Amino acid sequence: MNRPALALLLVPLLWACGTATGPAPSAPLLSAGELLAAPTKLTIGGVKLSAEAAPVLSAGLPCSGKSCAVNFVVPVKLRASSDPKGLTLPSLKVTGVYVITEGGVWRSGVAAQDSRRCAAGPEGAGCLQAVGRGSADLSPRDAVQVVLTFRDAAGKSYKLRDNKAVVNTGP
Repeated sequence: MNRPALALLLVPLLWACGTATGPAPSAPLLSAGELLAAPTKLTIGGVKLSAEAAPVLSAGLPCSGKSCAVNFVVPVKLRASSDPKGLTLPSLKVTGVYVITEGGVWRSGVAAQDSRRCAAGPEGAGCLQAVGRGSADLSPRDAVQVVLTFRDAAGKSYKLRDNKAVVNTGP
């Protein structure tokens, strides 16, 4: 197998297992009721925000090391609606990712290296992406609700819920 092909196969596995710095920080316990009460749209400083999630379940990841039990990765995007005034996403930091399932609430903190603008330049000004990761006992095609928690520059916390997400399968 040539090197570029091998690299393409290994990238999703490394992304799912996280970095060598250890697991993501944990998120505070919140009840399903608190999370389901989160809005699907929110306005902060005149900027309308929405959330998008794409949970991925990876069956049987071949991980080595002390505790690489990561089989669930939840990329989320916090998006500002397009505005004719050209408003950009305020200074926000995603702090937690929660997934509400029939079996309960799955949660993950967000490591610093897992939170960034969606793209460099002006097109990334209205979008922030983050990743929650851990292990979960879910099935592909499960319908779930994803809620992300985030903080503004003043330290005020917010919750925002995706409309609906479905668990996909990864490599």
